Amino acid sequence: MNSREAWQLDGEDLKSEVLDLVRVRHELQSRLVLLIVEMFSREVLGGKGFRAIAQWLHGSTNLEIGECSLLVGLARLLMLEPVVADAFHRGDVDALKARQVASFCQHPPKNMTLADVDKARGILLGLASKNIADCDAVRAAIRRIEKQYGKREDGVPVGEDSERNEFYASKGLYGRVTVKGDLDAVNGARLITLLSSLSAPTPEKDGVKDTRTPALRRADGFCELLRRYERAGLGPIEGGVKPHITVTASAKDMTDLQALKDLLPSTEELGFAWTDWVGPISIDTARMLACDCTVTRILLDENGVPLDCGKEARTATVPQRRALAVRDGGCAFPGCGTPSGWCDAHHIVHWNDGGPTDLDNLILLCGHHHRTMHHTEWRVEIGPDRKTVFYPPMSIDPYQHPIGGNSPPTAA
Repeated sequence: MNSREAWQLDGEDLKSEVLDLVRVRHELQSRLVLLIVEMFSREVLGGKGFRAIAQWLHGSTNLEIGECSLLVGLARLLMLEPVVADAFHRGDVDALKARQVASFCQHPPKNMTLADVDKARGILLGLASKNIADCDAVRAAIRRIEKQYGKREDGVPVGEDSERNEFYASKGLYGRVTVKGDLDAVNGARLITLLSSLSAPTPEKDGVKDTRTPALRRADGFCELLRRYERAGLGPIEGGVKPHITVTASAKDMTDLQALKDLLPSTEELGFAWTDWVGPISIDTARMLACDCTVTRILLDENGVPLDCGKEARTATVPQRRALAVRDGGCAFPGCGTPSGWCDAHHIVHWNDGGPTDLDNLILLCGHHHRTMHHTEWRVEIGPDRKTVFYPPMSIDPYQHPIGGNSPPTAA
């Protein structure tokens, strides 16, 4: 590698070193896969307390478990596919495309002969080795091969075979979760049908078109599906309770009232809350979740050990939500037309700050505007006529003129 600093290199030197580093990275990855393959043939983890190589790798490095599992999975596939392994170790194909080809060759269409699989393997490796090839091109070639060899007497067509389904949900940067999957045609159609109405554009009441991208609309629709399933309580029991999101936070973090903070002199303010699956989240998001959920108070000692567990408190009852639906008609934020069934019950004065759970302290907000109220300087009040009044941040309106919230004509 060049010993000069990056700023000292000219354009040709920069391009040359980048390509050299890509080659070296592949060589290191190839060596890593070879070593993992060798680990499979030995009892190198005996007595270490790890059930699998991926767990050991995750516990011994700062690599995410998903990345470790993909690496170990690639090693397993290449053990079964020596021709693909040779292409990978030569540097002809990268790890992702090697995994694609090897996976297909291990699970080909049912009526493909060994000779046909060998021929398909060569075609796919030839395509995957091209500089301009990407995973989509390889996947498209695999789909064509599957279609060519699919016959009715062979049973379920490849496109409708649910045993080939795959779904991945892995934690990424900032605690975000990346979702990736491959579904059979029937379940794929089921998902798209359910998402269709939830991801349709929703123009504002004044006719301004929905500014969300199609991808964002689909993501919002998928999140709404999850929320409705959760609210319906249809999930199976796991660990003695129905599926739920557990958020742990310090009492001092969850309140803005100094009087309440003063009552908790030994409680540490961490500046974040914690969830089981994705780790730390912001206090604003934790407060948003606490607006419309079941809250359990757990008293901890100075070492973080639970001393007492209080009763659950439901922040908004079913009758209250029905009354809110009548009063607000849906999301109360100005110009939003989201129906009430898609909304959360938001506390104007937060429940953790002593705000009461009554109609004069609750409003309905859709997910987007619920986040807006918790993460920006927008404010809301219930006016003398018991209707919502919003105040924009000074960055939007320096004078913060009040804006009436949505309200159906029949609301009192």
